[in-house]
Amino acid sequence: MLKIENLNKFFGKQQVLYNINFEINKGVFLSILGPSGCGKTTLLRCIAGLEEVQSGKIYINNRDVTHLHPSKRNIAMVFQTYALYPHMTVRDNITIGLRIQKLDKKLIQERLNKVVEFLNIQDILDKYPGQISGGQRQRVAIARALVKEPDIFLFDEPLSNLDALLREKAREEIKKILLSLNATAVFVTHDQVEAMSLSDYIIVMDKGKVMQFGTPEEIYNNPQNFFTASFVGSPQINYYKCIVTEENIILENKLKLEKFANFPQGNYILAIRPEKITFGHPDSNSIKLEGKVLFYDNLGSQFLISVILEGLIFRFISKEKIEKNTQVQIFLPIHQILFFNQQGERVEK
Repeated sequence: MLKIENLNKFFGKQQVLYNINFEINKGVFLSILGPSGCGKTTLLRCIAGLEEVQSGKIYINNRDVTHLHPSKRNIAMVFQTYALYPHMTVRDNITIGLRIQKLDKKLIQERLNKVVEFLNIQDILDKYPGQISGGQRQRVAIARALVKEPDIFLFDEPLSNLDALLREKAREEIKKILLSLNATAVFVTHDQVEAMSLSDYIIVMDKGKVMQFGTPEEIYNNPQNFFTASFVGSPQINYYKCIVTEENIILENKLKLEKFANFPQGNYILAIRPEKITFGHPDSNSIKLEGKVLFYDNLGSQFLISVILEGLIFRFISKEKIEKNTQVQIFLPIHQILFFNQQGERVEK
């Protein structure tokens, strides 16, 4: 349904997208995830036809749309601000695209009736955007996209203006709507919770490049580079600069571990996710460390415990609160420890 080949984008002399390649099938929900300024919205705008690309190809539903006007691509876009016309009623905001296309009035009414019933917004059709809530405005923006019956829905951080509770409800609603339609969607976000909970596939971007493309499980459990490992995951992954010698692995020139990995001597980054560290119950093949609790963060259903030993802090998840200054033993399962070289690429143990 969507295929991107060797896509490059420049603003003047500055390159902002570098050789982007990926493809997704019909019915797939794809999130483009990355920090501010990484190029994710620019990539979405290229797919939409709102930005001209300097080289590469964009295919939608097996059609080369690289140089087609946005109106010819059969896409629908939901913007961060919802982009509703304040002087138009909800009804007119939803149908404006169809009226611009000069579709038959009866067809417009049929499509309107369908999406209005589907989204349960019958009671606000004659209201103006300023008279309805943020959650309702978001529904109207989605309704305007749905009536177009597009090949692909494009979402540009549509939930970022909502409060936390409303965001969660809106996430569920978007997922439910798109699943019921077997719709294809590309969703730009800097929020990893959104990306992980909504997506079939995720593209992680940094500085205009695709760092990794895969399922949420692959992105989280098998990061191919340090950027992906450190950007995805909350709480963030524990990581330490380390030197691998003939006999030892020395973390931050402070903590010496017995060597357990078979790769060349040199400088690396060692990383392990907080939830992979075990407390009180050693894994059959793990590294035992002993330290003192520095502090804890109450996460609601669990606690994030910070343990200090030899000046290094290791964070792990506990179901129980552990008081400050308590001596504890923690265990690092060797199969859960990740290594990255100085270029940030994953190195297999």
